[in-house]
Amino acid sequence: MEMIETEISFSGYLKRYGHLKFIELSDPPLTKRPRYSPSVIPPLPDQNPIFTLKLSPIILKNNKRKRFTPKSSSSRSVEEITKQVFDGVVRKSSSWIKSEFLGRGSYGSVYLATSKKAKTKTTMAIKSAEISRASSLMDEERILTRLSSPFIVRCYGHEIAREETLFGGERTNYNLILEYCSGKSLFDLVNDNLGGLSEKDVKLLARDILYGLDYIHRANIIHCDIKPENIFLTPVENRIRPSGYVAKIGDFGLALEKGSSEYEKASGHRRGTTRYMSPELIRHGIVDYAVDTWAFGCTVLEMLTGQQVWGEHSDLGSVDWDILIGQSCYLPCIPDWLSEEAQHFLSRCLKRDPASRWRIGALLNHPFLQCGSIIVY
Repeated sequence: MEMIETEISFSGYLKRYGHLKFIELSDPPLTKRPRYSPSVIPPLPDQNPIFTLKLSPIILKNNKRKRFTPKSSSSRSVEEITKQVFDGVVRKSSSWIKSEFLGRGSYGSVYLATSKKAKTKTTMAIKSAEISRASSLMDEERILTRLSSPFIVRCYGHEIAREETLFGGERTNYNLILEYCSGKSLFDLVNDNLGGLSEKDVKLLARDILYGLDYIHRANIIHCDIKPENIFLTPVENRIRPSGYVAKIGDFGLALEKGSSEYEKASGHRRGTTRYMSPELIRHGIVDYAVDTWAFGCTVLEMLTGQQVWGEHSDLGSVDWDILIGQSCYLPCIPDWLSEEAQHFLSRCLKRDPASRWRIGALLNHPFLQCGSIIVY
Protein backbone atom coordinates (compact mmCIF):
# COMPACT_ATOMS: atom_id res chain seq x y z
CA MET A 1 0.00 0.00 0.00
CA GLU A 2 1.38 3.40 -0.96
CA MET A 3 1.57 5.80 1.98
CA ILE A 4 2.30 9.54 1.98
CA GLU A 5 3.05 10.47 5.56
CA THR A 6 -0.26 9.82 7.36
CA GLU A 7 -2.49 10.07 4.31
CA ILE A 8 -3.77 7.01 2.49
CA SER A 9 -6.06 6.37 -0.44
CA PHE A 10 -9.66 5.84 0.63
CA SER A 11 -9.66 2.59 -1.36
CA GLY A 12 -6.83 1.18 0.76
CA TYR A 13 -8.48 -1.08 3.28
CA LEU A 14 -8.12 -0.35 6.97
CA LYS A 15 -6.51 -3.51 8.35
CA ARG A 16 -5.84 -2.09 11.77
CA TYR A 17 -8.44 -2.70 14.46
CA GLY A 18 -8.74 -0.64 17.60
CA HIS A 19 -11.02 2.03 19.00
CA LEU A 20 -13.54 3.96 16.92
CA LYS A 21 -12.88 7.46 15.66
CA PHE A 22 -15.50 9.49 13.87
CA ILE A 23 -14.67 12.10 11.26
CA GLU A 24 -17.54 14.36 10.29
CA LEU A 25 -17.59 15.50 6.68
CA SER A 26 -20.02 17.93 5.15
CA ASP A 27 -23.09 16.55 3.44
CA PRO A 28 -25.40 18.74 1.36
CA PRO A 29 -29.01 18.95 2.56
CA LEU A 30 -31.32 16.48 0.89
CA THR A 31 -34.41 17.64 -0.94
CA LYS A 32 -37.74 15.86 -0.78
CA ARG A 33 -37.84 12.97 -3.23
CA PRO A 34 -40.62 12.38 -5.72
CA ARG A 35 -42.24 9.01 -6.18
CA TYR A 36 -40.32 5.99 -7.43
CA SER A 37 -40.19 5.91 -11.25
CA PRO A 38 -37.98 4.56 -14.07
CA SER A 39 -35.23 6.72 -15.45
CA VAL A 40 -32.45 7.18 -17.93
CA ILE A 41 -29.17 7.63 -16.08
CA PRO A 42 -27.67 11.06 -16.84
CA PRO A 43 -23.92 11.17 -17.43
CA LEU A 44 -21.68 12.25 -14.57
CA PRO A 45 -19.22 15.07 -15.34
CA ASP A 46 -15.82 13.78 -16.38
CA GLN A 47 -13.91 13.79 -13.16
CA ASN A 48 -12.16 11.24 -11.05
CA PRO A 49 -11.34 12.90 -7.75
CA ILE A 50 -8.97 11.13 -5.40
CA PHE A 51 -10.51 11.05 -1.97
CA THR A 52 -8.09 10.62 0.89
CA LEU A 53 -8.53 10.33 4.60
CA LYS A 54 -6.06 11.42 7.27
CA LEU A 55 -5.26 8.55 9.59
CA SER A 56 -2.55 7.58 11.99
CA PRO A 57 0.07 5.28 10.39
CA ILE A 58 -1.34 1.86 9.56
CA ILE A 59 0.23 -1.43 10.46
CA LEU A 60 -0.70 -4.21 8.09
CA LYS A 61 -1.24 -7.51 9.82
CA ASN A 62 -1.24 -11.05 8.56
CA ASN A 63 -4.62 -12.56 9.42
CA LYS A 64 -3.90 -16.20 8.58
CA ARG A 65 -6.44 -18.17 10.62
CA LYS A 66 -6.09 -15.70 13.45
CA ARG A 67 -9.26 -15.26 15.47
CA PHE A 68 -10.47 -11.93 16.70
CA THR A 69 -9.42 -11.29 20.30
CA PRO A 70 -11.95 -9.06 22.08
CA LYS A 71 -10.48 -6.36 24.31
CA SER A 72 -13.31 -5.07 26.48
CA SER A 73 -14.17 -6.60 29.85
CA SER A 74 -17.46 -7.96 28.52
CA SER A 75 -15.65 -9.46 25.53
CA ARG A 76 -13.12 -11.14 27.80
CA SER A 77 -15.95 -13.13 29.29
CA VAL A 78 -16.71 -14.31 25.76
CA GLU A 79 -13.11 -15.48 25.41
CA GLU A 80 -13.44 -17.39 28.67
CA ILE A 81 -16.63 -18.99 27.38
CA THR A 82 -14.96 -20.16 24.20
CA LYS A 83 -12.23 -21.85 26.22
CA GLN A 84 -14.78 -23.59 28.42
CA VAL A 85 -17.30 -24.65 25.80
CA PHE A 86 -15.65 -25.51 22.51
CA ASP A 87 -13.54 -28.53 23.41
CA GLY A 88 -14.75 -30.80 20.59
CA VAL A 89 -16.88 -33.15 22.73
CA VAL A 90 -20.59 -33.93 22.58
CA ARG A 91 -22.16 -32.35 25.65
CA LYS A 92 -25.03 -33.88 27.59
CA SER A 93 -26.75 -30.49 27.40
CA SER A 94 -26.05 -27.15 25.77
CA SER A 95 -23.94 -24.55 27.57
CA TRP A 96 -26.37 -21.91 26.35
CA ILE A 97 -29.94 -20.99 27.27
CA LYS A 98 -31.92 -20.25 24.10
CA SER A 99 -34.21 -17.43 25.15
CA GLU A 100 -35.75 -16.17 21.90
CA PHE A 101 -36.38 -17.57 18.43
CA LEU A 102 -34.98 -15.14 15.84
CA GLY A 103 -35.57 -16.89 12.52
CA ARG A 104 -35.21 -19.96 10.36
CA GLY A 105 -33.32 -20.73 7.15
CA SER A 106 -32.26 -23.67 5.03
CA TYR A 107 -29.37 -24.24 7.46
CA GLY A 108 -31.57 -24.53 10.58
CA SER A 109 -32.82 -22.07 13.21
CA VAL A 110 -31.38 -18.97 14.90
CA TYR A 111 -31.85 -18.17 18.58
CA LEU A 112 -30.88 -15.46 21.00
CA ALA A 113 -28.96 -17.19 23.79
CA THR A 114 -27.11 -16.49 27.02
CA SER A 115 -24.32 -18.52 28.58
CA LYS A 116 -25.06 -20.73 31.57
CA LYS A 117 -21.48 -20.41 32.81
CA ALA A 118 -20.49 -16.77 32.39
CA LYS A 119 -20.73 -14.56 35.49
CA THR A 120 -22.05 -11.79 33.27
CA LYS A 121 -24.97 -12.83 31.06
CA THR A 122 -23.24 -12.71 27.69
CA THR A 123 -25.71 -12.64 24.79
CA MET A 124 -24.97 -14.41 21.51
CA ALA A 125 -26.80 -15.54 18.40
CA ILE A 126 -26.91 -19.33 18.06
CA LYS A 127 -27.37 -20.96 14.67
CA SER A 128 -28.56 -24.47 15.40
CA ALA A 129 -29.10 -27.54 13.23
CA GLU A 130 -29.24 -31.28 13.74
CA ILE A 131 -25.71 -32.60 13.35
CA SER A 132 -26.59 -34.65 10.25
CA ARG A 133 -27.82 -31.47 8.51
CA ALA A 134 -25.16 -29.06 9.74
CA SER A 135 -22.72 -29.10 6.80
CA SER A 136 -23.65 -25.52 5.86
CA LEU A 137 -22.96 -24.32 9.41
CA MET A 138 -19.63 -26.14 9.42
CA ASP A 139 -18.70 -24.46 6.14
CA GLU A 140 -19.69 -21.10 7.57
CA GLU A 141 -17.55 -21.61 10.67
CA ARG A 142 -14.57 -22.68 8.56
CA ILE A 143 -14.78 -19.38 6.67
CA LEU A 144 -15.63 -17.09 9.59
CA THR A 145 -12.86 -18.30 11.90
CA ARG A 146 -10.38 -17.00 9.31
CA LEU A 147 -11.86 -13.52 9.39
CA SER A 148 -11.44 -10.65 11.82
CA SER A 149 -13.05 -7.39 10.73
CA PRO A 150 -15.36 -4.86 12.38
CA PHE A 151 -17.57 -5.14 9.29
CA ILE A 152 -18.02 -8.92 9.52
CA VAL A 153 -20.19 -10.71 12.10
CA ARG A 154 -17.80 -12.43 14.53
CA CYS A 155 -17.77 -16.16 15.11
CA TYR A 156 -16.76 -17.63 18.48
CA GLY A 157 -16.73 -21.30 17.50
CA HIS A 158 -19.27 -24.06 18.03
CA GLU A 159 -20.48 -26.72 20.39
CA ILE A 160 -22.13 -30.09 19.78
CA ALA A 161 -24.77 -30.85 22.38
CA ARG A 162 -27.72 -33.15 23.04
CA GLU A 163 -30.88 -31.09 23.39
CA GLU A 164 -34.52 -31.85 24.04
CA THR A 165 -37.05 -31.40 21.25
CA LEU A 166 -40.50 -29.83 21.62
CA PHE A 167 -42.03 -33.32 21.67
CA GLY A 168 -39.95 -34.62 24.55
CA GLY A 169 -37.36 -36.42 22.45
CA GLU A 170 -33.66 -35.73 22.16
CA ARG A 171 -31.33 -34.94 19.29
CA THR A 172 -27.71 -33.93 18.79
CA ASN A 173 -27.38 -30.34 17.58
CA TYR A 174 -24.50 -28.41 16.06
CA ASN A 175 -24.60 -24.90 17.56
CA LEU A 176 -22.63 -22.15 15.82
CA ILE A 177 -21.91 -19.27 18.22
CA LEU A 178 -22.05 -15.83 16.58
CA GLU A 179 -21.96 -12.18 17.57
CA TYR A 180 -25.47 -10.90 18.21
CA CYS A 181 -26.23 -7.70 16.28
CA SER A 182 -29.12 -6.26 18.25
CA GLY A 183 -30.11 -3.82 15.51
CA LYS A 184 -31.45 -6.81 13.55
CA SER A 185 -31.00 -6.79 9.76
CA LEU A 186 -30.85 -4.28 6.93
CA PHE A 187 -33.96 -5.98 5.56
CA ASP A 188 -35.85 -4.95 8.71
CA LEU A 189 -34.57 -1.38 8.45
CA VAL A 190 -35.64 -1.05 4.81
CA ASN A 191 -39.07 -2.53 5.60
CA ASP A 192 -39.51 0.06 8.33
CA ASN A 193 -38.73 2.82 5.80
CA LEU A 194 -40.79 1.90 2.76
CA GLY A 195 -40.01 5.20 1.04
CA GLY A 196 -36.32 4.37 1.24
CA LEU A 197 -33.55 5.53 3.56
CA SER A 198 -31.99 8.97 3.22
CA GLU A 199 -28.98 9.13 0.90
CA LYS A 200 -26.86 10.19 3.87
CA ASP A 201 -27.72 7.01 5.77
CA VAL A 202 -27.29 4.87 2.65
CA LYS A 203 -23.80 6.26 2.07
CA LEU A 204 -22.71 5.27 5.57
CA LEU A 205 -24.18 1.77 5.48
CA ALA A 206 -22.99 1.14 1.91
CA ARG A 207 -19.47 2.08 2.90
CA ASP A 208 -19.55 -0.38 5.81
CA ILE A 209 -20.64 -3.17 3.46
CA LEU A 210 -17.91 -2.26 0.96
CA TYR A 211 -15.29 -2.36 3.71
CA GLY A 212 -16.48 -5.85 4.61
CA LEU A 213 -16.48 -6.99 0.97
CA ASP A 214 -13.04 -5.52 0.38
CA TYR A 215 -11.74 -7.42 3.40
CA ILE A 216 -13.17 -10.82 2.42
CA HIS A 217 -12.15 -10.42 -1.23
CA ARG A 218 -8.57 -9.72 -0.13
CA ALA A 219 -8.83 -13.02 1.77
CA ASN A 220 -9.86 -14.72 -1.52
CA ILE A 221 -13.41 -15.28 -0.27
CA ILE A 222 -16.57 -14.67 -2.32
CA HIS A 223 -19.70 -14.28 -0.20
CA CYS A 224 -22.16 -15.43 -2.91
CA ASP A 225 -25.31 -14.28 -1.06
CA ILE A 226 -25.17 -10.55 -0.39
CA LYS A 227 -28.67 -9.20 0.24
CA PRO A 228 -30.41 -7.06 2.90
CA GLU A 229 -31.34 -10.14 4.98
CA ASN A 230 -27.63 -10.99 5.37
CA ILE A 231 -26.49 -7.52 6.44
CA PHE A 232 -26.77 -7.12 10.21
CA LEU A 233 -26.87 -3.89 12.18
CA THR A 234 -25.06 -2.96 15.37
CA PRO A 235 -26.41 0.10 17.21
CA VAL A 236 -24.19 3.17 17.74
CA GLU A 237 -24.97 6.57 19.22
CA ASN A 238 -27.36 8.68 17.17
CA ARG A 239 -25.12 11.72 17.53
CA ILE A 240 -22.49 9.80 15.55
CA ARG A 241 -24.81 8.35 12.91
CA PRO A 242 -28.36 9.53 12.21
CA SER A 243 -29.42 5.98 11.32
CA GLY A 244 -27.95 4.74 14.61
CA TYR A 245 -26.29 1.66 13.06
CA VAL A 246 -23.09 0.16 11.70
CA ALA A 247 -23.54 -2.59 9.09
CA LYS A 248 -21.86 -6.01 9.25
CA ILE A 249 -21.89 -8.81 6.69
CA GLY A 250 -23.12 -12.17 7.99
CA ASP A 251 -24.40 -15.57 6.82
CA PHE A 252 -21.38 -17.11 5.11
CA GLY A 253 -23.05 -20.47 4.54
CA LEU A 254 -22.67 -20.19 0.75
CA ALA A 255 -19.29 -18.43 0.76
CA LEU A 256 -16.42 -19.89 -1.26
CA GLU A 257 -12.66 -19.52 -1.02
CA LYS A 258 -11.36 -18.91 -4.50
CA GLY A 259 -8.98 -21.66 -5.60
CA SER A 260 -10.21 -24.18 -3.01
CA SER A 261 -11.57 -27.61 -3.90
CA GLU A 262 -15.05 -26.41 -2.92
CA TYR A 263 -14.69 -23.51 -5.33
CA GLU A 264 -13.72 -25.82 -8.18
CA LYS A 265 -16.71 -28.07 -7.45
CA ALA A 266 -19.05 -25.06 -7.42
CA SER A 267 -17.90 -23.86 -10.84
CA GLY A 268 -20.81 -23.93 -13.26
CA HIS A 269 -23.43 -24.04 -10.50
CA ARG A 270 -25.57 -21.21 -9.16
CA ARG A 271 -25.30 -20.02 -5.57
CA GLY A 272 -27.31 -17.43 -3.72
CA THR A 273 -30.75 -15.86 -3.98
CA THR A 274 -32.09 -15.58 -7.53
CA ARG A 275 -33.32 -11.98 -7.26
CA TYR A 276 -29.79 -10.83 -6.36
CA MET A 277 -27.85 -13.10 -8.73
CA SER A 278 -25.74 -11.52 -11.46
CA PRO A 279 -26.33 -12.30 -15.16
CA GLU A 280 -23.16 -14.39 -15.51
CA LEU A 281 -24.01 -16.41 -12.40
CA ILE A 282 -27.51 -17.25 -13.63
CA ARG A 283 -26.50 -17.95 -17.22
CA HIS A 284 -23.16 -19.72 -16.83
CA GLY A 285 -22.68 -20.43 -13.12
CA ILE A 286 -19.61 -18.17 -13.05
CA VAL A 287 -18.65 -17.40 -9.44
CA ASP A 288 -16.21 -14.53 -8.99
CA TYR A 289 -15.84 -11.36 -6.94
CA ALA A 290 -18.05 -9.45 -9.40
CA VAL A 291 -21.13 -11.44 -8.31
CA ASP A 292 -20.83 -9.78 -4.89
CA THR A 293 -20.58 -6.35 -6.53
CA TRP A 294 -23.82 -6.93 -8.47
CA ALA A 295 -25.66 -8.14 -5.36
CA PHE A 296 -24.29 -5.18 -3.41
CA GLY A 297 -25.69 -2.84 -6.09
CA CYS A 298 -29.10 -4.49 -5.76
CA THR A 299 -28.92 -4.05 -1.99
CA VAL A 300 -28.03 -0.34 -2.23
CA LEU A 301 -30.87 0.17 -4.73
CA GLU A 302 -33.32 -1.31 -2.21
CA MET A 303 -31.96 0.94 0.54
CA LEU A 304 -32.45 4.04 -1.60
CA THR A 305 -35.91 3.22 -2.95
CA GLY A 306 -37.51 1.10 -0.25
CA GLN A 307 -38.60 -1.19 -3.11
CA GLN A 308 -37.47 -4.75 -3.73
CA VAL A 309 -35.10 -5.05 -6.67
CA TRP A 310 -36.91 -6.35 -9.77
CA GLY A 311 -40.11 -5.68 -7.79
CA GLU A 312 -42.12 -5.13 -10.96
CA HIS A 313 -41.38 -8.77 -11.92
CA SER A 314 -42.22 -10.46 -8.60
CA ASP A 315 -44.70 -12.88 -10.17
CA LEU A 316 -42.15 -14.50 -12.49
CA GLY A 317 -41.44 -18.23 -12.46
CA SER A 318 -37.93 -19.67 -12.27
CA VAL A 319 -37.55 -19.98 -16.05
CA ASP A 320 -38.67 -16.38 -16.52
CA TRP A 321 -36.09 -15.21 -13.98
CA ASP A 322 -33.43 -17.01 -15.99
CA ILE A 323 -34.47 -15.13 -19.12
CA LEU A 324 -34.90 -11.74 -17.43
CA ILE A 325 -31.58 -11.66 -15.57
CA GLY A 326 -29.46 -14.15 -17.45
CA GLN A 327 -30.35 -13.57 -21.10
CA SER A 328 -32.17 -10.26 -21.61
CA CYS A 329 -30.62 -6.80 -21.85
CA TYR A 330 -32.68 -5.46 -18.92
CA LEU A 331 -31.20 -3.92 -15.78
CA PRO A 332 -32.78 -3.17 -12.41
CA CYS A 333 -34.65 0.15 -12.62
CA ILE A 334 -32.70 3.11 -11.20
CA PRO A 335 -35.12 6.03 -10.52
CA ASP A 336 -34.32 9.50 -11.83
CA TRP A 337 -35.20 11.22 -8.55
CA LEU A 338 -31.97 9.95 -7.00
CA SER A 339 -28.98 12.27 -7.10
CA GLU A 340 -26.78 12.03 -10.19
CA GLU A 341 -23.97 10.61 -8.06
CA ALA A 342 -26.25 7.90 -6.63
CA GLN A 343 -27.46 6.96 -10.11
CA HIS A 344 -23.94 6.80 -11.47
CA PHE A 345 -22.76 4.75 -8.47
CA LEU A 346 -25.53 2.20 -8.97
CA SER A 347 -24.88 2.01 -12.70
CA ARG A 348 -21.22 1.08 -12.00
CA CYS A 349 -22.37 -1.80 -9.76
CA LEU A 350 -25.08 -3.08 -12.10
CA LYS A 351 -23.20 -3.61 -15.36
CA ARG A 352 -24.32 -6.78 -17.13
CA ASP A 353 -20.75 -7.43 -18.24
CA PRO A 354 -18.79 -8.45 -15.10
CA ALA A 355 -15.56 -7.13 -16.61
CA SER A 356 -17.14 -3.65 -16.78
CA ARG A 357 -18.43 -3.73 -13.21
CA TRP A 358 -16.40 -1.55 -10.89
CA ARG A 359 -14.18 -3.22 -8.31
CA ILE A 360 -14.70 -2.60 -4.62
CA GLY A 361 -11.73 -0.24 -4.30
CA ALA A 362 -13.00 1.92 -7.16
CA LEU A 363 -16.47 2.07 -5.60
CA LEU A 364 -14.98 3.24 -2.30
CA ASN A 365 -13.43 6.16 -4.21
CA HIS A 366 -16.71 7.10 -5.91
CA PRO A 367 -17.99 10.66 -5.22
CA PHE A 368 -21.27 9.23 -3.91
CA LEU A 369 -19.47 7.93 -0.79
CA GLN A 370 -17.43 11.03 -0.05
CA CYS A 371 -19.83 12.73 2.34
CA GLY A 372 -20.86 11.65 5.79
CA SER A 373 -19.40 10.26 8.98
CA ILE A 374 -16.53 7.82 8.46
CA ILE A 375 -15.71 5.14 10.99
CA VAL A 376 -11.99 4.53 11.38
CA TYR A 377 -10.79 1.34 13.11
